[in-house]
Amino acid sequence: MAAIAVTGFWRTYFGALFASRTQAEWLVHLHAAVFMGWIVLVILQSWFAISGRTALHVKVGKFGMLYGAVLVVVGLSFSLVMFARKVAEVGPDGTRGGFLTPLTDMITFALFLGGAWIYRKRPEFHRRFILLAANGILVAAVGRMFGGTASVAIGDVVPFLLVWLSPLWIAMAYDAIRHRIIHPVYVFGALVLVAVRYRQLVRETDGWQAISHWIAERLV
Repeated sequence: MAAIAVTGFWRTYFGALFASRTQAEWLVHLHAAVFMGWIVLVILQSWFAISGRTALHVKVGKFGMLYGAVLVVVGLSFSLVMFARKVAEVGPDGTRGGFLTPLTDMITFALFLGGAWIYRKRPEFHRRFILLAANGILVAAVGRMFGGTASVAIGDVVPFLLVWLSPLWIAMAYDAIRHRIIHPVYVFGALVLVAVRYRQLVRETDGWQAISHWIAERLV
């Protein structure tokens, strides 16, 4: 997941950052730090779990759930700022269904994070919801690799899903080989995330166009 995130944003962010040539504003750095921080936290928590440090895993996990809530706030706030700037540039009528992408990203993340919290005492469910939450936020990075998510043509969607959900596909394959069954949490998550890839269909509806225009007017 970390490799996908860095690769996806290498051209637009990490390449310049590591070369000390970045001109990104502080808000972009904050957004990147919070989202990459989540992936680092998942790696750390996974290590605690597999190394038998269960008490430490639980203790850090309480902070982790709060961190996840902060991630949602930061993600939506950053997106609202970016959306407001676009509205200021082109006007409410020029946004054409904007803000759906970050909104669905954060709703999906919150859904999986909520599942992880509800099932925090059932590791077989908890760890799978955490994986789904982390995998879901990679959509923006993979979108950079594939030039966005506007196309819903099968020839564009399938390669996108193969890369974006590769951690999930690997986890499902492991389940199938090790346990002879794919856990229902993975099946549920896969269906949700595949549906998210088709959100462009919702973006083009009159209903969302009206909602987006209403949001844009409030940002003027």
